[in-house]
Amino acid sequence: MMTGSDSVSLDHGKIWVVREFLPLLQDSDLDTFRKIMSHTLGKLMRSVPGRSTMRIELKTPGKPSVLAYLKRYKPEYLTPRRIFLRILHRPGGQDEAMQEWRMIHALRAHGFNTPTPIAVGQSKGFGIVTRSFVMTADIGGGQAADVFWRTHNRSCRRALIAALASLARQFHAAGFIHKDYYLSHVFVVERDGDLNLFLIDLQRVMGPAQFRHRWIVKDIGALAFSAERAGISRTDMLRFYQRYSGVSRLKTDDKKLIRTIWTRVARIRRHTPRYGESPILSPPSAGGQTS
Repeated sequence: MMTGSDSVSLDHGKIWVVREFLPLLQDSDLDTFRKIMSHTLGKLMRSVPGRSTMRIELKTPGKPSVLAYLKRYKPEYLTPRRIFLRILHRPGGQDEAMQEWRMIHALRAHGFNTPTPIAVGQSKGFGIVTRSFVMTADIGGGQAADVFWRTHNRSCRRALIAALASLARQFHAAGFIHKDYYLSHVFVVERDGDLNLFLIDLQRVMGPAQFRHRWIVKDIGALAFSAERAGISRTDMLRFYQRYSGVSRLKTDDKKLIRTIWTRVARIRRHTPRYGESPILSPPSAGGQTS
């Protein structure tokens, strides 16, 4: 099991915990894989077959409780195709809990903001991971970018466009792709007049590596699709593109790329999400991470 540095093992290697959170998990009676996978004291934020996300409280005597998000995967989540890919150790078959854990550490090492990692765990059956979880701390005062857009004034919106463009440019320049790069997967925290952006739901993120151009188009297309749904104008989207690409005036290649991105947006519009849900899952309130 690959883990981040300064992590300690529990339950015969089934769990790895960031050292500073170990006493908190022990005081909360969540120090075995079985206890964490069967924990029911919390608010269910999202549930699809075999996968759920719950907001829980971690408590220790004499100290404030810590809000955390517990994302769990169970055998029902493993489709025949995913099992096949997992047996062959092929892309798309990796355990998403461990993938998110790895990407949290990789992105933080590159200077990006992510939820603070707490713990990760896996259990195997028939030689492959069949049950797993990843636990992260709540982003205090965080608000999904699409919610932020709808609830703030024009000046804040302009600042958000600039911050999103800078984040996307740095993210791709560092060799990462998100694969679910919707506005609801970017959290905004206002601090001293600045907007700090956090990337969440990192189970499909890949990198650092060199990727084909089409993956970049997919990421920007997802952002554009969710921006359209949030009510962001084409003019503001153009401002985003100019800052993202570093151009002040569009050239022929830029116009061609923009057309390609909008073609991608049209494809997403036609897509029927699995489980009948929207691909955009906006949190109901500040700090509510749902996916």
